Amino acid sequence: MTIESWLAERTTNGVLGPQAERVAHLLVRMPQFASYSSAREIAERAGVNVSTVVRMAQQLGFDGWPQLREELRALYLASVSSGDISLGPAAADPAAQMLRQDAHNITALTTPDNLAAIRATAQAIKTARRTLIISSGSGAGPAQILSYLGTIAGHDVQVSLDSATSQAVHVARLREGDCLVTINVWRLTRTLRGLTRLARQRGATISVLTDLRSSPLAEDADHLVITPIEATHPGPSLTGVVAAVQAILSELADDDALRSSGDIQQLWQELDLMDDQP
Repeated sequence: MTIESWLAERTTNGVLGPQAERVAHLLVRMPQFASYSSAREIAERAGVNVSTVVRMAQQLGFDGWPQLREELRALYLASVSSGDISLGPAAADPAAQMLRQDAHNITALTTPDNLAAIRATAQAIKTARRTLIISSGSGAGPAQILSYLGTIAGHDVQVSLDSATSQAVHVARLREGDCLVTINVWRLTRTLRGLTRLARQRGATISVLTDLRSSPLAEDADHLVITPIEATHPGPSLTGVVAAVQAILSELADDDALRSSGDIQQLWQELDLMDDQP
């Protein structure tokens, strides 16, 4: 059982408030951190007060945070293969611990549902008249990678990371036969939510890369890729998101993509752009 499904079962008899939802999202996104943290540390990371953490634990049927944490830790440990990552609190070597966590994130990414959605996203890009990628904040990096390398592969892939007004102009041009890829990391902005819905209304195929299956973006997604973002440092890890982008690009790598890449590299050579040319 996943942490997310476990929480969903626990909340079937009631609805968590907005502040408690922020705590619940943290448990899903960072189960390793949550499994070994105090209520104060959880509150600081989620941006709420300690009493909110305690009340949420009680809403889920526990006496308090320590009891919830105990069951959460058991679920987390059951989901991790022995030796995959460091399971204790802060390790002596933070860099090595983060690399192990990222390896676990990539392993967690390779579910049958994710692989099917990745293949479907690549196919949507292949067949689309054009593809627009929107994101914000930490998602901007993976969005740039997909746009740049997708274009080199011969597809009309544009990225819009400017102001909300500029993004709205780009999305408004989408129509049936186009594809929108929304990349969301950590918290969801109203802009991304609204623009994704607008693209859906205009008939575009919608692919979403996000870290939470229960994200509101899922309501408008034709294809949904869930990318783990747990990190051993404050803030999300982008390794899983970039890995999903690379997997999409690998599905685009056909004979036409190789010809397009070759043409572009020939152009670079003719323009004498590279310092390592003979």
